[in-house]
Amino acid sequence: MGSVLLCWPAHAQFFAAKKPQLLPEHEAFQVTADVIGNNLHVYWSIANDYYMYRQQFAIEPASDAVELGAINFPQGVIEDDPEFGEVEVYFYNAELVAAVDRAGLSANKIDLIVKGQGCNKPVGVCYPPISRTLTVSVDSGDSQTKQSQNPVTAQPDNEKKSLARYMLTAFLAGILLSFTPCVLPMIPILAGVIARQHHPGKLRSGWLACCYVAGTVVTYLIAGWVAGAAGTQLQAHFQNPWVIGFICTLLVLLAGSLFGWFRIELPGSLQAKLTGSQPSSLPAATSSFMLGLISALVVGACVSPILIVTLGAAIAQADPVLGAAIMGSMALGMGLLLILFGFGAGWILPRSGPWMQQIQVVFGFMILGVAIYLASTLPQVPSLLLWAALLMVAGLYCWQLAAPIESPMINSSTKAVAIALMIWGGMALVGGATGGADILRPLDSLGSSTGSNRTPVLPFQKVTSVDEAKRLLAGAKAQNRPAMVDFYADWCLDCKRMQRTTYRQPEVAAALQNWQLIEIDVTDTSTVSEEVKRYFDVFGPPATLFIKADGEERIDLRQYGYIAEPEFLQLVRRSQVPE
Repeated sequence: MGSVLLCWPAHAQFFAAKKPQLLPEHEAFQVTADVIGNNLHVYWSIANDYYMYRQQFAIEPASDAVELGAINFPQGVIEDDPEFGEVEVYFYNAELVAAVDRAGLSANKIDLIVKGQGCNKPVGVCYPPISRTLTVSVDSGDSQTKQSQNPVTAQPDNEKKSLARYMLTAFLAGILLSFTPCVLPMIPILAGVIARQHHPGKLRSGWLACCYVAGTVVTYLIAGWVAGAAGTQLQAHFQNPWVIGFICTLLVLLAGSLFGWFRIELPGSLQAKLTGSQPSSLPAATSSFMLGLISALVVGACVSPILIVTLGAAIAQADPVLGAAIMGSMALGMGLLLILFGFGAGWILPRSGPWMQQIQVVFGFMILGVAIYLASTLPQVPSLLLWAALLMVAGLYCWQLAAPIESPMINSSTKAVAIALMIWGGMALVGGATGGADILRPLDSLGSSTGSNRTPVLPFQKVTSVDEAKRLLAGAKAQNRPAMVDFYADWCLDCKRMQRTTYRQPEVAAALQNWQLIEIDVTDTSTVSEEVKRYFDVFGPPATLFIKADGEERIDLRQYGYIAEPEFLQLVRRSQVPE
């Protein structure tokens, strides 16, 4: 299952390692205002990678006839600013509230002068102080006129270009994801829907494929909208034990359907209601759509770290439209292969049953493997023992499959695969019985008396807050030592995988011998964890940051997702080379 991240590096680097371009001041910091009841609300919208200073905000009425109370500020973030030291700042947005004396108003509007100042964090450039004039209408109701002195006519075009860029990138990432083990099992599910139509024509099979993909798109649109609206990551929810259990149950049901134990389709009564006087093709199309909805949940749980990186921009900007657009585009990319398969099913699908049944059984084993892979993140699940059972049963099936094959070469190859699977299953059984947990290295536990509970090689110092992380980084800088910051969570599959593999390699430990190693635990989704993610501008775990001895991060080396040992060692070497 490790090939699920084949497309990860290039995709993650689009979000994590791109060089920021400085925006014009009126695009980086936008301001609107309205009057609600007896309070004036001033809204500062701050672009991603930018922040504004609390002490630089000011609201002044243009006329002495208007009286405003003291400004009520929201809770900010403490930032180590290159100009002012430790200051309280705001990322993404800030809402300032001040009481207004409406009884003293002689007109139905208020002219305001609002002030502020902000900076770009990655580049370290600060803008001059801002002063803008706003006209806010006030009538018997709570009016909301938001007109700035400096209207930006080009902004919608810029937003459209940015949205189009995100959508195109997500679409291309979806195409790459369609070749991973987590997505490929969707093909036999769709093939089963088409095959039950008694060899339909190209248009009909293509229509069923489109319905199936439409179901996945709807699920992803909803997930993207929720993630953008909530302004937080959904990965923690995807990795919740109850969610994992539910999705694994769906996977087992889908595998059972492919094994021929039962058929997944709409109940007869519901089909009758849906059919009515409509064409008979509606139940099949609806069933295909419903299967697409379910399949999207399964794939989403399997590739959730990639989805979180993809959604990073929408989460950071708390933009539900952007989140829905990104996820919908990715679903279309993943579905392109399925649609092509649907329209070509007339040539691809076999004309008789046995071949299709055998292929469906093989994909059924693959789906069970995905279920075990997802369940392995739960500590109470004996993953290696489950792998052992799956591999042995798959090996026995391949051995039985080889018996009626007349071709000596195909017969021998199938038996060789069967023997290899049973040997691998036996190794997994021994590894599981001795405390192992890695299916790729099932016998590793035999080399340690403590099995999978042995202490990781790397001596991380675990922290949860910004202040703790800043203290360790300041100490490393004072000692002229480089530092590595690793974002970790108990519900993060790839975080645990890194601890089982890369972080236990002697070569990695030797390369990081003189480094300050910091593990930031964001398992609990709380104000503290959100603050530390905002401070480091990290979307979610797993994230790996390389900090030079002078305290500056090598932004170009920032990584999201699993990093294998060779790539990790290369990153460590590159971090020591001047930019």
